[in-house]
Amino acid sequence: MLIGRDAGVIVATAMVGHDGHRGWVYYVAVDPNRQGKGLGRTMMAAVEDWLRAAGVPKLQLLVRRENAKASAFYQTLGYEESTSVMLAKWLDGREPTRDRLRIDA
Repeated sequence: MLIGRDAGVIVATAMVGHDGHRGWVYYVAVDPNRQGKGLGRTMMAAVEDWLRAAGVPKLQLLVRRENAKASAFYQTLGYEESTSVMLAKWLDGREPTRDRLRIDA
């Protein structure tokens, strides 16, 4: 967990981890009253620096398709859509979400 502070007040956070090869950013948060002032960029730079120092060559993150604002933000930092497919399974008994999947028989 990386924490950005301003005068001792938490203003941004990032949860990051890695498996030695791939780094993952799980959450990046910026105080809503301070968004648009470069704190997200600063946090992502810190994430990248932390992973580089750990010898991790690749960073990945997930953005919901409908979150165009977040996707645009990461694209300005040089991130691009991957060709990988994410698979998920609910372990609490929920039915899978199939609203984005179309199967033609």
